[in-house]
Amino acid sequence: MADGGSRTLVRGILEHGEKLPESLHSDILSLGTAAVAPLVELLLDESLAGTEAQGAGHAPIHAVELLTQLKAPEAIAPMVRRLMDTEPGEVLYDELLYALEELGPAVAPAALEALASARDEAERFGLLSVLSHSGVKDERIYAALLEQLQEDSVAAAMNLALYGDSRAIEPLGAALTAHEVDENAEDLFANQTVIELQLAIEKLGGTLDAAQLEKVARARGSRHRLSTLFQRMLDTLPPPPAGRAPRPGRNEPCWCGSGVKYKKCHQGSEPR
Repeated sequence: MADGGSRTLVRGILEHGEKLPESLHSDILSLGTAAVAPLVELLLDESLAGTEAQGAGHAPIHAVELLTQLKAPEAIAPMVRRLMDTEPGEVLYDELLYALEELGPAVAPAALEALASARDEAERFGLLSVLSHSGVKDERIYAALLEQLQEDSVAAAMNLALYGDSRAIEPLGAALTAHEVDENAEDLFANQTVIELQLAIEKLGGTLDAAQLEKVARARGSRHRLSTLFQRMLDTLPPPPAGRAPRPGRNEPCWCGSGVKYKKCHQGSEPR
């Protein structure tokens, strides 16, 4: 199909909302590399991201899903750039993050280049998650993850566990020793830092000393108490209407009320 025909077919996405017809989805994938440029065009068009836009804001999301399935190397840099320009918590941001994390080592060059020019913690957050999932070992990634440990211990612990370098056991242990437990907290995630640090240390092959184990026990005890209270409260509520609320962000409490972050609970078991 000619380039003009490919672009016309891809822009047919704009005629639909949240659900693409299976026939259109299949026809676009059948274009192969000819679909990449027009899909990237949809992704980078910021005017299409709002709910008032043609396609009700779903066109860029569909573009990400299709580009991920096409596994086109030339789409990676634009996807990283769009991630940098999108706010955490937006559906498009989450879709880009999921997609880039799935693309493996190929994302590392573009993500590292973006990391070098990242302006703040929010931009580094997504890039470091992507790089940790990539499977690439690079001292720039490790150094950035250690810096993140000072800014966001929860995210850094999960990323360092994924990155898989046992050198991180010592700084993770120091962070665990330094972090205080609030046993009177009223927030399910008040002591999540301690738990994530424990999990990361153990995943990397480290062990906790007696004081650290006691700290973890107190953190988990506090969370269990709050989770039990929360569940009792839920039991007194009327059943929810059919269907389920929109998917939460990766680091938000899971919709099921377990008290666990969505990424560690139902994220992997739901259709994308």
